[in-house]
Amino acid sequence: MAQGIYILDQYIRQDICEGCIQSEVDYVSTLMAYIRLFFRSKQLAKQIYGFKIQRSNDDSYSSQVLNKSLERKFGCDALIIFRAGDKVKVCMFEAKYPKLKMKSNWDKYQKNDMPSHYTNQEISHFHHQLRRQQKWARVAFIWELFINDHPPGSPLKFFDTYGSTCIWHKDAYEYSESHINRIDKYDHKTKKPELWDNSYLKDCLEHLPYNPLNLEEIFNTVLFKNEGKEIKIKDGFISLEPEDGQQINIPVTIDLIRDYQYKIFEEAGVREFLFIELKNIVFSNTNSM
Repeated sequence: MAQGIYILDQYIRQDICEGCIQSEVDYVSTLMAYIRLFFRSKQLAKQIYGFKIQRSNDDSYSSQVLNKSLERKFGCDALIIFRAGDKVKVCMFEAKYPKLKMKSNWDKYQKNDMPSHYTNQEISHFHHQLRRQQKWARVAFIWELFINDHPPGSPLKFFDTYGSTCIWHKDAYEYSESHINRIDKYDHKTKKPELWDNSYLKDCLEHLPYNPLNLEEIFNTVLFKNEGKEIKIKDGFISLEPEDGQQINIPVTIDLIRDYQYKIFEEAGVREFLFIELKNIVFSNTNSM
């Protein structure tokens, strides 16, 4: 299954190289739609990937898209929930399109609503997203996805050869705290901190404790590693508790998801939501929340 999703990502990378996809929003939306199709069509999955999807009489997936981006609490574009038995694993990711073929200003300044040592209260937008993500790092698998506009198969140092390149949130956040959010590095004329750019991205990738990740490796980790992030279901809901602030309750049954569609977006602030119930695996009972 993880390999199948990675293959889909390679097709989408080809699409962005050919101009069929123009932005990170389109990229994420297409990726989520392809994954939905992958699970929806048992015949497609079996013929192309050799993966058999077991389904009950009801659907084993649900997906919604919100046209207006709220993007508030999680600091991510997309929320993916895998359910197996009475437990779930929660995934979040933020996509960025750095346009590696050219110099690109893919980060920007935004008003900071968090404690800051900067006098004008402006901050890197991406760093602000990473700080919001950090609140949920204990309960979710979070990663940053960087779109590559070089044709699949083109070797580019530190980047995945065929698909998008991923960094676990923890590593991106720690790098950003030490390189972007430093008061000794802000512009003394504008009193503004640094922004992420392609040179910072490449430096971050170079210093990772692992080779650049692709979506196959990401989803293999999500599905087969415990890391204490299995969440028990109670009355059809899970509760996500941040480091601070109010918890969010998310439905994890098909019927409840249909009833609470917009509320999921309103509370989580994501553009895309995908729910996948897997009938043929069981998450470990150890370290569950």
